[in-house]
Amino acid sequence: MADRKIRAGYYRRYDGKVVYVISLAPDADTGEESVIWTTYPLADVPRYYTSSKKSFCAFVEVNGERKAKYKRLLNMKISGETIERLEEEGFRGPIRKRQRLQPDEAYDTREYQQSPTYYAYAKDLYEHYIFDQNKYRLCVKEKRFAAITRSDFAKLKEDLQFLDNALKTVLTTYQNYFRERFVNGLSIRRYAEAHQLNRGSVDYLQKKLLTALAQLLKERDEADGICRLRSKTT
Repeated sequence: MADRKIRAGYYRRYDGKVVYVISLAPDADTGEESVIWTTYPLADVPRYYTSSKKSFCAFVEVNGERKAKYKRLLNMKISGETIERLEEEGFRGPIRKRQRLQPDEAYDTREYQQSPTYYAYAKDLYEHYIFDQNKYRLCVKEKRFAAITRSDFAKLKEDLQFLDNALKTVLTTYQNYFRERFVNGLSIRRYAEAHQLNRGSVDYLQKKLLTALAQLLKERDEADGICRLRSKTT
């Protein structure tokens, strides 16, 4: 696996944890390549880690099954906000390609209702809103499960309907912000410029929105008597 190409982007570790690979850097003395990565969702105070490329590309055995230690997530696109944050920390953002993800990709690594916390759950719904909408519409239009299982489609539909209903009722005050940021794709910086706000004010608004949705997701689970977060045993 020494020849495996590691590119900037999201990877899922064998235990389910998602990380974001920023870049590779050679050791000054040995020349051995190291992978620079950070955890996902991104923490308020970012922490960065390194792993040798050899270790990053290794295989592990889980319950008798051989798995790649890290597997790239092809359908997770880095947001403009994340790129800005990396640049502020002194890292170069990935080079964007004019290629749009298609909902009917043969290999779809998107997982549903697998977040570790309700706050992460809320963030996951927002960041994947457009992709999920396109996926849902494609399935409905073609009357088939396009690159998605029946059970995941049920989760997808449930989450989309819940989010849309919440934005029309309890979260109605955030509708415009949601549309500009997560539908139209404005970064925090561009949203701040458009509304003559400082970045801190927009960060605060986003945290309020995510916190409010996280609370609604938790209340939904409590009312239904189930937990839609990732099982601690997985």
